[in-house]
Amino acid sequence: MPPRKGVDVTQNLTFRIIQLASTLGRSAASAIPDATGMSVPQWRVISVIGSRPGISFRTLVQILEIDKGWISRTLTKLQDDGVVTATPDPADKRQFTLELTAAGRELHHQGSRVSRMRQKQLEAEFSDTEYQALLDLLDRLQAAAEKLE
Repeated sequence: MPPRKGVDVTQNLTFRIIQLASTLGRSAASAIPDATGMSVPQWRVISVIGSRPGISFRTLVQILEIDKGWISRTLTKLQDDGVVTATPDPADKRQFTLELTAAGRELHHQGSRVSRMRQKQLEAEFSDTEYQALLDLLDRLQAAAEKLE
C-alpha cells in the first residue's frame, strides 16, 4: 500500500487569508498606536462607533464579530478614558447606545487618517477594475464561508 500524502494546510485558502490578515494586523499594530496611542482592537471599536453614532452594543458585537465580554471590557476602558459614552436605550433598559465624546471623535479622526493612508497603499497595488473584482470575490467568499457554518 503506497503511503498517503497528507494535506499541506499552508496551501489552503483559509491559511492564506489568515496569513494575510496576520501580516496586515502586525503592520496596523505599530501604525495605529503610534498615531493614536490606542491599540488596534480599541481603534476598531472607536471606528465603528464613530462611523455609526448611536449604535447599540448588540450591533457593535455583530459587526466586529468579537467576543461580547472582550468588547464590554474594552468599552468600560474607553468610557473610563472619557472616549465613549453609553446611554441606556429607553425602549430596552438591557441595551444601551454608544457615542464618541469630543476626545473620542478626535481619536477617530487621527486613526482615520492612518487607516486611509494604509488603505490607499493597498489599493495602489490594483487597477480600479482589479480592486472591484477583488471586493466582489471577497463578498462571494464571505457568503460561501457563511454556508460552512
